[in-house]
Amino acid sequence: MTPQQLNNYIIEYNKALEQGEITKEEYVELLKGINIMEGIADDAEGLALKEQLNVMINAAISAASLMV
Repeated sequence: MTPQQLNNYIIEYNKALEQGEITKEEYVELLKGINIMEGIADDAEGLALKEQLNVMINAAISAASLMV
């Protein structure tokens, strides 16, 4: 799975949360599940992309945690 595909999942999950289709807890679990789905190669470029994606996922989880 490419970083773009993974980013598309994040966007999809964000929309679902905003539209009330999923709960905050479901959203966080879905974001955590992205790490399991990752198929990025462990070469230098892949690791850099994986790190960027991890930062995005953690930021989204943090933002969701702040939501009431």
